[in-house]
Amino acid sequence: MGRLLRTLVRRGLRLGWRRGVLGGNRSWVVVGGLALLGHLAGRAFGREADVVVRERISPGEAFEVRHLPRDR
Repeated sequence: MGRLLRTLVRRGLRLGWRRGVLGGNRSWVVVGGLALLGHLAGRAFGREADVVVRERISPGEAFEVRHLPRDR
């Protein structure tokens, strides 16, 4: 999900809970529900991380993990 979409979903969840569930406004409950569906869909259909290297190591061996920025 893009950054803007994640922000909107987070805001929709928060406002849906506060103004809808706690405040009693049905419209905000619907907004919160749609935001929750968007969040769950993003998790279900989101891109998984690419596996770059997979190697079995033996006891006593070590490995180093580096985070490199993606080329854009």
